[in-house]
Amino acid sequence: MAQYVMDILYTLTNCMSCFPGSPNLKINSRSFKIQRLLGEGGFSYVYLVRDTSSDILYALKKIRCPFGEESVAHAMKEVEAYALFTPNRNIIHSVDYCVAVDRSDPGAKTVYILLPYYRRGNLQDMINANLVNHTKFPERQLMVLFLGVCRALQAMHNFKVGGGPGGPNSVKKAKKIRGEAARADYDAQEEAGQRRGRNNARGGEDSDNEQQEPLMDGEVTMSQEGIAPGGIRAYAHRDIKPGNIMIDDDGEQPILMDLGSLAPSPTPITSRSLAIAVQDQAAEHSTMPYRAPELFDVKTDSIIDTNVDIWSLGCTLYACLVGKSPFEMRSDETGGSLSMCVLGGDWRFPDEGAGGKKKAVNQPGQSEDSEISEGIRHVVRRCLAVEPAQRPNVDELIQIVERVIDELPTDGL
Repeated sequence: MAQYVMDILYTLTNCMSCFPGSPNLKINSRSFKIQRLLGEGGFSYVYLVRDTSSDILYALKKIRCPFGEESVAHAMKEVEAYALFTPNRNIIHSVDYCVAVDRSDPGAKTVYILLPYYRRGNLQDMINANLVNHTKFPERQLMVLFLGVCRALQAMHNFKVGGGPGGPNSVKKAKKIRGEAARADYDAQEEAGQRRGRNNARGGEDSDNEQQEPLMDGEVTMSQEGIAPGGIRAYAHRDIKPGNIMIDDDGEQPILMDLGSLAPSPTPITSRSLAIAVQDQAAEHSTMPYRAPELFDVKTDSIIDTNVDIWSLGCTLYACLVGKSPFEMRSDETGGSLSMCVLGGDWRFPDEGAGGKKKAVNQPGQSEDSEISEGIRHVVRRCLAVEPAQRPNVDELIQIVERVIDELPTDGL
């Protein structure tokens, strides 16, 4: 609660307009009232806010950029990606955004992203509810939701330059956002340079450890350069997990969110330094229990591509069935390292023993209603092939999932 209050105060002392005596703020002339903190992580906070004119609820994501130059571009890459894939019913879009100056540190910035609010929460919330209530997803409903996530990834993995959901206008809007980020970073760099000059004049230390440009910053639309209209420019999400899959208010469509980890694909690893950079970036932006093995130990002369998302999809589907990622489950069972379980492909369904052989019914931790349909097991196994080339691409996976759905009985029958 203390952090919430402090962050409200921080917000209201920045360039957003506020009204004395109440936690109100403005984003590009629109007034909002903060309701509560929804979540936080790293340098970002997400608040539930209410539009004071329409009474509509939104989620406001606040990203602090304390490092000044370059970090605004990293934060704005998320907004740029939202523009690129809008409209798509399975990918979240930004309603509005702005870049604010930190009055306590003019070289630092804060990015605010206004997003739709989904009252049902995310897939992880549903998993948690199942664990608490000792319930489970109806298999057909689960696979229909899973199919929606696959279709969101299909739009990313098969993105056509100039032919995306929003056509050429979406690319223009994304490039405009990138330009705004570049200007904000330039301003921050100028301010940082002036501060260094003042410090040097006072005899302060001359720091030359300026930040290196993050590997993927600014590459969302820049990566399309040289590709003719209609050509494919694939993107990998790189952080697929239940917590990044919202559920629409009707409970029928999944909404893929948090595109801050988005990266052009494929990424050829041409040097050891690049391998280390990609591995470090994955450690920061890709959630460990859902991270593909090739991102744990990036090899020189390898290629990192959209197959990382297929692996994460398999982990996500397993978590919906069992309650946690397959490698969290196995690590808990054996007491071993989660990363070693991932790299060795060491996982199994709860009713399976060594070699994937099923245990007898009513073994400890197993009940008669814990059976998982063989078709769904097949989907998980295909996604969790340790060798990336052995995983299906998103188009093949959609075909597999559609066949599984056709074979499943209607829920409740």
